[in-house]
Amino acid sequence: MIEICDVTKRFGKFVCLDQVSLEIPDGMVYGLVGENGAGKSTLLRLIAGVYRADAGEIRIDGRRASCVAAKQEVFYMPDRQYYDRNATPLTVGHFCGNFYAGFSMEDYRGLLELFGLEENALLDSFSKGMKKQVFIAAAICSNTRYLLCDEIFDGLDPQIRKVVNGLLLGAVEGRKLTILIVSHYLEELHKICGRKGYLHRGRILTEQAWQELLHGQEPCQDSVCGLQGNFGSTESVFLQAETKA
Repeated sequence: MIEICDVTKRFGKFVCLDQVSLEIPDGMVYGLVGENGAGKSTLLRLIAGVYRADAGEIRIDGRRASCVAAKQEVFYMPDRQYYDRNATPLTVGHFCGNFYAGFSMEDYRGLLELFGLEENALLDSFSKGMKKQVFIAAAICSNTRYLLCDEIFDGLDPQIRKVVNGLLLGAVEGRKLTILIVSHYLEELHKICGRKGYLHRGRILTEQAWQELLHGQEPCQDSVCGLQGNFGSTESVFLQAETKA
């Protein structure tokens, strides 16, 4: 389980995340939505241990997100893929195999073949969508317990999105992978996610408040988790909202 407790992250005077609390249960796909600048990508980087929170804490299976043991159970896919300029899909696989003990090169090569990607071609010769497919394959075949995806559908054509959805759901059902996805593709999130969370200006919102935003209304303060009021856990707020919907 990923536990986020009263996490605050600042960049200078700007408060990017403000006392965010969230629990992501094991063995499910959890979608996180929000406008640009809401703090979604920052939250992923905090969970991945790329950033450190200014207040609060994040735990992965009871361990701090910053510890090496926790990081080895998490595969983080940023929106933009980073790699050596001479990298190929094959060298990406070798790199992942050196860090993740459970990485399967055999399965990885199988997915490269499924996607129609040449394993010895330079990544710089690939389109954005093709690069994304390489790292999706690496993420799935690393066999971590947690997968963090920032805009995983961006650059993928509809047919490939369907294949990727099938691969992700297969991993969730087959080995209880837990996936946290940040995306603007709300239709894709609706297809794949068991639950969704909502971020607005660095705060967690209820479903009601999110719908108010979609209709051009500023959410009332009682609909913003973490402000005054007895909301219980953030997860319970989402469950209550989904029950009423």
